[in-house]
Amino acid sequence: MIDPWTFSTPPQAPRQPEVVLVCFVRGALRDDVPLSLGRFGLPSAAEAEALEVRAVPRAVDPAWFEGWRTGALRAIAEADLGGADGDLGLLDQADTLFMISASPAAPADLGYLQAAWGLARWLVARGAQIVLDAHAMTFYRPDGLGAPGAALDVRRELRLVYETTAERPDGAHALHTRGLRKFGAPDLVALCSDDDTDLVSEVLTQLSEAAARGADFDLPHHAVELDATTTWHLAPDEHGLGDLLQLGNPARVLVDGDGGHLVGVTARVRDGKQRS
Repeated sequence: MIDPWTFSTPPQAPRQPEVVLVCFVRGALRDDVPLSLGRFGLPSAAEAEALEVRAVPRAVDPAWFEGWRTGALRAIAEADLGGADGDLGLLDQADTLFMISASPAAPADLGYLQAAWGLARWLVARGAQIVLDAHAMTFYRPDGLGAPGAALDVRRELRLVYETTAERPDGAHALHTRGLRKFGAPDLVALCSDDDTDLVSEVLTQLSEAAARGADFDLPHHAVELDATTTWHLAPDEHGLGDLLQLGNPARVLVDGDGGHLVGVTARVRDGKQRS
């Protein structure tokens, strides 16, 4: 029996998470591998039965199918799978994908997410070659799914992305999370510069891990105390940054104590000029 993943702090408000894992397959899956809860790391038969699994051959809708391995996802796949010298070819060879999805209402724990990964391990054992975590936008090789029965590792579940653009003269680029939708929590966005990414990344990582483990953020503004003299806030996404970044999830924006973006914040904090 495998204990289900749990929230460290039960959320005060009901959450509506969604998990989508896409397993890429070439040819037919093996039919001689039984689904074992213990072997593949599923917490219960009930959690397994609550998952939806849909097989989609490429021939059904080639354009839709190719959308899962081209465009922005292609660049991510090249980075995650090692390009032409890695396992990218396994992704290109796939002619069928299996979509594992879960969207429980107000779950009491994270067993639904744990079960989705367990089912992905089962499909890998039957021949799936590559797995995509759709909300975190992360590709995995068959040996990269984590050990069955392992404790929840939130940092594996999330991705921190820094998107730069030459169109902003103020040097404000988006540093944001992907994957918090799996926990029913908003993704987090900050606008900062290259010099600020280390500090802002550290803060976003701590906040996103807390959110994934069940912490609720105050509305409309949540105070984030860096030290005795520095307080930032999580503010509403009034300018639609989440939509611009195509997060597919509500977002909260990390701002400084004056409500401004975080460009140059590292120097301000260092020099003690940040207003609390």
